Amino acid sequence: AHDIVDGNSSLILGLIWTIILRFQIQDITIEECVSTETKSAKDALLLWCQMKTADYSSVNVRNFTTSWKDGLAFCALIHKHRPDLIPQFKTLTKENANHNLQLAFDLCEKRLGISKLLDPEDVNVDYVDEKSIITYIVTLYHYFSKMKNDSVQGRRLAKVIGSALDSEKMANDYERLVSDLLAWIEQTIVTLSDRQFPNSLPRVHEKLVDFNRYRVMDKPARFAEKGNLEVLLFTLQSKERANQQIPFQPREGKMISDVNRAWENLERAE
Repeated sequence: AHDIVDGNSSLILGLIWTIILRFQIQDITIEECVSTETKSAKDALLLWCQMKTADYSSVNVRNFTTSWKDGLAFCALIHKHRPDLIPQFKTLTKENANHNLQLAFDLCEKRLGISKLLDPEDVNVDYVDEKSIITYIVTLYHYFSKMKNDSVQGRRLAKVIGSALDSEKMANDYERLVSDLLAWIEQTIVTLSDRQFPNSLPRVHEKLVDFNRYRVMDKPARFAEKGNLEVLLFTLQSKERANQQIPFQPREGKMISDVNRAWENLERAE
């Protein structure tokens, strides 16, 4: 404690590093790793970096020192998760190490909100401080892991919302179609119930043509609509049950039983 109060920088940095190892690196998990071998946090972080940069021929991550000097490994990690930030990645070369490092650190700070813990001069040197590199990589790891989790949760939420919107549309379609069908049945019953026959042959012929069109065209088409309504309601209710939602129930007077009853009245009126 006295050393900390007295400003012993070596001890303070050592304590900070211990805290980083304890709380930042310990929870690193490698989903793609099928080995049952228990890896240290540092090894797991290195493996994560290797997996994420495996598709980049110009990058070869072997450690947390020299592998990062040219900046390409940093840029590759960013490009792997956010290719839109470095669309020109293929044009980056090892010879422009400071440019690559500055690009990576600036993007992380300005576009990802990651504190600029390093400068190019800290990395492009003969003896790279391993602890500094690991601290920065851990920050990237946690950021990109959270981004992945947020993306998964976002897709799940979008799926739930999309399903709810589909159900709402199907319910609205049912209400619209059942109202239209019941209105047609009601109007057709009124027409068929009119027993006042015209007193001229042409008018009688016209009535017969209308009735024949009703039997051959109108009624079969409406009967098909009636069947489609039943299928629509069954599909909607099954979908909602599968999603553990309360199944849609038509209002009184708009149920399938109401449609069937109206259809029976229609046939009696013929």
